[in-house]
Amino acid sequence: MLCHFNEDYDLLYGSLQGAISRAVREGSVDQRRALLRKWRDWNNSVGAADDIRPVLYNGFSVAVFFKQSSDARGFMNGIYDGLLDSVKADTQGKV
Repeated sequence: MLCHFNEDYDLLYGSLQGAISRAVREGSVDQRRALLRKWRDWNNSVGAADDIRPVLYNGFSVAVFFKQSSDARGFMNGIYDGLLDSVKADTQGKV
């Protein structure tokens, strides 16, 4: 997460959405599955908090400034959904 969501994400990827798009496609299917599990486990335990911004930074090294807690929640959901889609796309029809 640190390599995609550091203070320079906009310089490296053009936008936060660009960084998300890149992050959810990189790595092997097994690595992306492991990240999905980590996000799911995190959401089941810590994700119920009203403001997840401190946990994103401390737990996932996400150094993106979110003005509102809802922006951080949208970011988290976007990563999870993107990872699901990328893993499904790469495993459809494979045994």
